[in-house]
Amino acid sequence: KQWYQRRVAITAGTAPTICTTEELDAMYKKVQEEFNVFKDQYEFPDDMTKNGKKKLLKTLKFDFFKAIRRKIEREKLKRKKANNPASAPKRRKGNKLCDSNNKLRVAVDCSFDDLMTEKDIVKLSKQIQRIYAMNRHMDNPLQLHLTNMQGKTLERMGCVDGYKNWDINLKSESLIELFEPSNVVYLCAESENLLSTFDDSKTYVIGGFVDHNAHKGLAYERAKAAGFQHARLPIDQFFTISTRKVLTVCHVFEIISNFCVSNSWTSAIEKTVPERKGLKSLDDKTKSEETEALKTDDAVKDES
Repeated sequence: KQWYQRRVAITAGTAPTICTTEELDAMYKKVQEEFNVFKDQYEFPDDMTKNGKKKLLKTLKFDFFKAIRRKIEREKLKRKKANNPASAPKRRKGNKLCDSNNKLRVAVDCSFDDLMTEKDIVKLSKQIQRIYAMNRHMDNPLQLHLTNMQGKTLERMGCVDGYKNWDINLKSESLIELFEPSNVVYLCAESENLLSTFDDSKTYVIGGFVDHNAHKGLAYERAKAAGFQHARLPIDQFFTISTRKVLTVCHVFEIISNFCVSNSWTSAIEKTVPERKGLKSLDDKTKSEETEALKTDDAVKDES
């Protein structure tokens, strides 16, 4: 990729001195000129619409300017640190999987990319980046696995800088090739089995699938066909949800990680599930129903 080659050229041999504003402006102007040349020479597919060309050009421009944007950000941090060292943000060092006291295995099954659109694959890759960041910032990160990393999902992850250096178990093999089926618990909203706690000898699997309910129950059917155990998070034991019970990859992982910290399902679920889901405690619902019943009784008495 041309933007990656430029990033190497821009960052290579960077002196420890701070660039002046004029130097950064000159660098940015040079990149702008290079992009104008690149744009004029770029050949769009013949069948692409005008709107499609605009969107593609916007993506290409974003990638083209990524290196210079990062350099400008770094230079701003250098200048801030030089002027006031105490106010400069410190980069938090992530915790390594090998040093973690948490041996719970959680895998994201990325075997659904043939059923997803390009836009959904982009969303999945962003969710994978988010759960990786969450895991890195845990005091005791989970043993995180990405399985079936191939095809379109792997191709999209290639756009993420440094993902090959992630502290994660990145595998191209399928779940059945990596783990004993009897030790796999696939987390599915449709499962009749309720998950009460976690067992370190098991591998808990989240379906890496963004489909907007187009393939309802697919992960559940695949889990049964493969001979995996399956279970659902105990959300309906403590709460009611006014919308779909299916959660994103991020939300499922976040509930698991929060439970590992608090050992409380109610706390883990409340911290994670967004307000738009209409989450309501069963205790609150019972109290609300009792209050409504009392109001009805009072109204009947008044009429009498």
